Amino acid sequence: MSLLKLNNEQNMIRNEFRKFAISEIEPTAEEIEKQGEFPKIIVGKLAELGLLGLIIPEQYGGVELDLTSLCIAVEEISRVSASIGTILVVNNCMVAYPLMMFGNEKQKEKYLNRLAEGEIGGYICEPEIDLPKEKNDLKQDEGNLFFSGHRELVLNGEAADFYIFPIQTKEFAKYFILEKSVKGLFPNPMNLLGLRTAGFMNAEFQDLPLLDENSFPMGKDELNNSKIKDIANIGFSAVSLGIAQTCLETSIKYAKERLQFGKSISKYAAIRDILAEMKTRIETARLLVYEAASRFDNGEDYSNQAKIARIVANETGYWCGLNAIQVHGGYGYMKDYPLERFFRDAKVVQHLEASSRIMKLDIARQLLR
Repeated sequence: MSLLKLNNEQNMIRNEFRKFAISEIEPTAEEIEKQGEFPKIIVGKLAELGLLGLIIPEQYGGVELDLTSLCIAVEEISRVSASIGTILVVNNCMVAYPLMMFGNEKQKEKYLNRLAEGEIGGYICEPEIDLPKEKNDLKQDEGNLFFSGHRELVLNGEAADFYIFPIQTKEFAKYFILEKSVKGLFPNPMNLLGLRTAGFMNAEFQDLPLLDENSFPMGKDELNNSKIKDIANIGFSAVSLGIAQTCLETSIKYAKERLQFGKSISKYAAIRDILAEMKTRIETARLLVYEAASRFDNGEDYSNQAKIARIVANETGYWCGLNAIQVHGGYGYMKDYPLERFFRDAKVVQHLEASSRIMKLDIARQLLR
């Protein structure tokens, strides 16, 4: 009996998102990648179907699916475009979910409805290291807070209608909501190795006003904050899983068709070993990812499981990308084939929001309490 059992609704979600990915995204995925621009037309189609707010409650205009269903959708989309899968994760896990958990009713009514109606939310990532004061300067003037500095990564930044900006100090830990038109915010485009159409940017801030009325608390303690981030870890794990799966399927197809010395390269032990290892790693990662999502859906502790799932899924996506190139030989390095894009995307996903090293430190910290 399979450890991973989907109900009828989840199977339907998988089938519908797979159809959408193949019919609406796959035909233009390579062209969008070459342009390196945010896929507004495709994201607009997702918005029309109400798919940008999958986990948002129905009372705020969302679909109110569970996290397992979101992961299914993200995995299917990411098999064709990891960038669009990443956009879905950010909108749902890093923008909508903190608002759902900690926003006040007025903020929920305003911003969750906007997300459900198709607006894009951006997330300004916290730095992993301590920054010098000139890059992280928070000052108070006549009772008002102002921020000046720099943030290296803004997810969904290119198309965001508003942003979630987390700030932690010794005095407080809050999320601030920033409209894209706010004074003092200067986003800049980024030219990344992979996920080139996910709309990533960095940002400069100059006397950015941080209004208390546009803020909400992160949570009561550090562990609670970590669990919020782990929702995103589960989502990004599904992106890596989708990349790994398409690398396997592409490699199987090529191995059957490619002839070497008069026979299919699928007959050679070296190729079979790579394909078998891909399958083994993918199935291991898939069980970990959906176990983490299931724990969240059932109200169980999921924090460490989410980090473990992401570490394994990230490594699986990268390994499958690298070895899919090996299976394809010289063709794997050519821009005419999508494998080099899958490989580049897998590498960038590894470091989004939190690197494996940081997550391993967090796992050890929880184990040693």
